Amino acid sequence: WDLRNFQAGAPVASFRWHKAPITSLEWNPNEGSSLAVSGADNQLTLWDMALEDDAEALQAAVGRPDIADVPAQLYFVHQGQTDMKEVHWHPQMPGMVFSTAEDGFHMFRPAN
Repeated sequence: WDLRNFQAGAPVASFRWHKAPITSLEWNPNEGSSLAVSGADNQLTLWDMALEDDAEALQAAVGRPDIADVPAQLYFVHQGQTDMKEVHWHPQMPGMVFSTAEDGFHMFRPAN
């Protein structure tokens, strides 16, 4: 998507992954295209808005219902906490994410 094509009244992008309300989101202060999102579905997701659909990846997903609906921009899903409330990027440690929930807090740096 291209912000130069923005039109009033229409979203620039729309993603449907979380199955319950979003509880927190924050842009990465060190990488302008990365976004962290937490939801009431007990998931924390990391997104890279600079990524686009890849023909090779789409072809690899043919016949794979387990990955067919995964958006190209979604690159990490963290689970294991109950009733997530907030997500934050560490301002000085690139890639470090903190999440708070009813059952405590997690801090991690995802690696691919």
